[in-house]
Amino acid sequence: MDSSISLFVNKIVEFLMRDYMEEEVKVEVLGRNLKVFTHEGFIDLTRGSEYVLPRWLAYMLSKEGLVRVREEEYGIEKLSNIAYNEEATVQKLQLMKIPRYFYILVKKDIERLREKLKDTADLTLLDEYKQREDLIYTIGRIRIKKIMNYIMLPTIPQEILDKMSEEEKILYTMLKDMLSAWTKSLGLEKA
Repeated sequence: MDSSISLFVNKIVEFLMRDYMEEEVKVEVLGRNLKVFTHEGFIDLTRGSEYVLPRWLAYMLSKEGLVRVREEEYGIEKLSNIAYNEEATVQKLQLMKIPRYFYILVKKDIERLREKLKDTADLTLLDEYKQREDLIYTIGRIRIKKIMNYIMLPTIPQEILDKMSEEEKILYTMLKDMLSAWTKSLGLEKA
């Protein structure tokens, strides 16, 4: 890949990660009572209670064992369900609704499994790791094909955009803009 394109894509992913880390998530306070500083000011966190915090802060507190982050995990069953539904609707160009940062969430789950595998020779865990990788690959490829077809439409229905992850919305917008600029420069668009 051209280094300028690679740099551009890396910057976009960097911005996506920043937005992902700023997104608020639910946490359950496990450790002692805490006082934390957020964009709203200082918040008292009471043991046994649930709060909504920016993901970056939730992850920091989670590493210290002070909170448990309440995020949905995407195991084999959920990923299989999404892959099946995407495959079943390939001809209809329908998208199944997925979370805002679906690919980042799944990537994080897969990275956690990879870290566990470094400490153990558990074949079941290895099989789960490979299955999750295969499923996310399948889901991504099918959805990208559908997005490529949407690019050719003059406009995309809002209901389709609402079913896309943030990663997919950016991909759609970039490709749509590039195609539009290309067709205009070659006189392939009607005035």
